[in-house]
Amino acid sequence: MIGILGGSFDPVHNGHLHIAQEVYQQLRLSEVRFIPCKKSVSNKKKIVATEQQRLTMLKFALQSYPYFSIDERELHRATPSYMVETLASLRLELGNTSLGLILGADNLASLDHWHQWNSIINYAHLLIVPRPSHKKAYSKKVHTFIEKYQIQDPALLAQQSSGFLYMTHVKALPISATFIRKAIASGNPPVGSLPTTVLDYILEQKLYL
Repeated sequence: MIGILGGSFDPVHNGHLHIAQEVYQQLRLSEVRFIPCKKSVSNKKKIVATEQQRLTMLKFALQSYPYFSIDERELHRATPSYMVETLASLRLELGNTSLGLILGADNLASLDHWHQWNSIINYAHLLIVPRPSHKKAYSKKVHTFIEKYQIQDPALLAQQSSGFLYMTHVKALPISATFIRKAIASGNPPVGSLPTTVLDYILEQKLYL
C-alpha cells in the first residue's frame, strides 16, 4: 500500500515526518508520497512560502528517507488542490494498487466540508492519526461515515485498493507549522521541531519573519 500525505508543508516539520514514519512502519507501506498543495482550498489558511520554497524544504527534509517521495501533481495543476481529484489521477496511474490517505483526526472532523468528500473513500483507504489537541466532536454525517467504513483489522487494508477507514495507533507530536512560523517571527527558531537543513534554509531565505 502506498501512503499519501497531503498538505501545504509551510514548513514541513518533524511532526509530518514522525506521522509518515510511524504509519509506514506500522502498516508496512511500500512508500509514502508527500503531496504539497498549490493553494489552500480553505480560506482560513494562508500559505506564506512560495511553491518553490516549500518544495525545496520538502526535498531537504526527505533526503534521509528513501521510502518517502514528493509528488508534485497538485503544484502543476491549474485547478484547486482538491484531494478527490488528486486521488482519482493517482488511481488512473496506479490501477488497483492499494492507496492510504493519511489524515489527522482534526481533518476527519471537517471531512464533510471537503470537495466531493463522500467519493474520497472510493479512491483510497483513510488512515486516521489521532491528534492530542483534537477535541471537536464529529458531525452526524462524519459519524455515520466512520461507522460505515471503519475496520479494526489493518490486514484488511491490503485486500482491496480502497474503501476502508482505519484508526492508526500513531501518537502525533505536538508540533504545528503555525507554532514554528510564530516562533521564527519572534526571533526564537524552534530547534528540534524541524530538520536542521530545513531550518537553515528558512533562515537563509528569511522566511516567516
